Amino acid sequence: MKMEAGLKIVRAGGLAVPAGTHEGKLIVIGADHRGFKLKERLKRILRRRGWRVKDVGTHSPRRVDYPLIALKIARPVGASEGKRAVGIGVCGSGIGVCIVSAKVPGVFPALPRDVAQARTTRRHNNTNFLCVSAESTTTARAAAIAEAWLRTPFCQDPGRDGRYLRRYLQTARLDRARR
Repeated sequence: MKMEAGLKIVRAGGLAVPAGTHEGKLIVIGADHRGFKLKERLKRILRRRGWRVKDVGTHSPRRVDYPLIALKIARPVGASEGKRAVGIGVCGSGIGVCIVSAKVPGVFPALPRDVAQARTTRRHNNTNFLCVSAESTTTARAAAIAEAWLRTPFCQDPGRDGRYLRRYLQTARLDRARR
């Protein structure tokens, strides 16, 4: 395993694995009509806290299908395999954006329901796409989940975190095999 300077990359098992936190990465955010209001509030909070955020829609509460939005978020995340961009998708249940984003190679989504799960999904699974339920998540909780998810590192210490890295590599190989 080898750590590179700058962008935190761990080279392991023949793959370049994004490690550390999501700090410094572009957050691509989007929502369907059911998640529009929460997305707007979350976007403002993240920007106030200094995060770089790109909103890919929807830009009104008019009806839009969640797969269209999820793909707009997931494609840039998958293209960089989470090294330069991460995604936050909001829909009614959070499940729709999670299902669609998982279809895009290089995207590892999660739907944490609280801060503890957000930290765990980063630390253990190296997720790069946060899915949020607009129906069951308050603005304050969504912001706390997003902040914890963005700031929690993956594989900070490859020696100590080796089991998580090993599991991530197994999953990443499955992801690459379907390309």
